[in-house]
Amino acid sequence: MGKKTAAILSLLIIGLGQFYAGRLWRALAWFFGSVLILSILTLTTGLGGLAVGPLLSIAAAWDAYSVYGD
Repeated sequence: MGKKTAAILSLLIIGLGQFYAGRLWRALAWFFGSVLILSILTLTTGLGGLAVGPLLSIAAAWDAYSVYGD
């Protein structure tokens, strides 16, 4: 159940699954990195963050799933 919980948490808030898995620095990097990327895309393209946001969330969930228990 731990791996699935970590993935679901990262789908809800990017980085929360990594934090749940005990990877604080990785969680902070995912969270602030995604905020930075989405902010830059939104400022430069208007709605560019809408296309990339779900992809970042899925990538963070996959990462949280794979690092849990390592």
